[in-house]
Amino acid sequence: MPVPPDGRYPRVAVLGLRGVPATWGGVERQCEELYTRLAAAGFPITIYCRASYVPRGLTTYRGLRLVRLPALAGKHTEAFFHTLLACLHVVGQACDIVHVYSQGPALFLPLLRLVTPRARLFFTCGGLDWQRGKWSGQASRIIRLGEWCSARFADTRIMVSQALVDSYRERYGVESCYIPNGVTPQPQRPLGNLAELGLMPRGYALFVGRLVPEKRIEDLIAATLAARCDLKLVIAGGTAGCEDYAASLRAAAGTSGRVVLADYRFGDELAALFANARLYVTASGLEGLPLSLLEGMAAGLPCLASDIAPHREVLAETGRYFPVGDREALAAGLEAAAAEAEALLAARGTACRDRALTGFGWDKAAASLARAYLGLGCDHEAPA
Repeated sequence: MPVPPDGRYPRVAVLGLRGVPATWGGVERQCEELYTRLAAAGFPITIYCRASYVPRGLTTYRGLRLVRLPALAGKHTEAFFHTLLACLHVVGQACDIVHVYSQGPALFLPLLRLVTPRARLFFTCGGLDWQRGKWSGQASRIIRLGEWCSARFADTRIMVSQALVDSYRERYGVESCYIPNGVTPQPQRPLGNLAELGLMPRGYALFVGRLVPEKRIEDLIAATLAARCDLKLVIAGGTAGCEDYAASLRAAAGTSGRVVLADYRFGDELAALFANARLYVTASGLEGLPLSLLEGMAAGLPCLASDIAPHREVLAETGRYFPVGDREALAAGLEAAAAEAEALLAARGTACRDRALTGFGWDKAAASLARAYLGLGCDHEAPA
């Protein structure tokens, strides 16, 4: 971890996430992993948290200062109003750096430029949020305006994938730092109480993520039900504001028992799902850099993924792919994984784990972010 030349660590305020400790979503996990490392190195870090996601009375966590502020519940209001309150609160905090996460909250970068003129403004993009299927046309246009603000008002832009770096360069003519998500080794755990879901070790494919349209979970369900094998599908995730979509998934899953909607799982239960799966599978049509796919790789699972640039960036030659939306190809991939010899399956899983742990580490990502904060440049290299 780099040390500031003058011995003074900049004071950092972080906006745009639900909060830490992370119990929801990739952005929260990303921030917890990065900022606890920076705090341990000496950076004074303040995380602005939405009150409904963080226990009352919790003001510090693993070296981080937490500021709980209210948010108006609702898919279109929660992030907007909470970020506005955070911007107003940060005015009196004498921060050296204000770091905004995600394109929607980036709408407030012009305001931050006005009210914190001495602070350097950072922005991290985890994906092209305006393209996500959960948003209406008007909401999508507003979030795209946030993207424009991130390109025009941030002093430093950080992208979690090379595809996002290229997107901002091509559309806005701006350069960005590349700092991908990281991953840690996944522990081995027995299924334990999860066996009550009707699961057997190596008897299911696993998907972990929010139940939102861009994940194309309906393709996973349809392919599983069509596949000529006994492999089950476990979907670990919650609705994230898309209740109608989640209801359609429950209807599509039916009552055959082939598809298990396991809701959100955390900690030991999530680790057990990763440790006992036969493979990790994702049909997503839109990603930034998928943290759950990295976690599947780190657990030593062979991976079957839709053929989009972020998946190829993470998996490279260690993965198997199918065209986005091609349910027949996805079903064939599931059948092949079900029939594959255990030794070959283990070898593919080992290749995935090695790539994840050598190319995508949180320590490396935190050190790169620290260098950016200290004005030492962005020199994070993508894995080959």
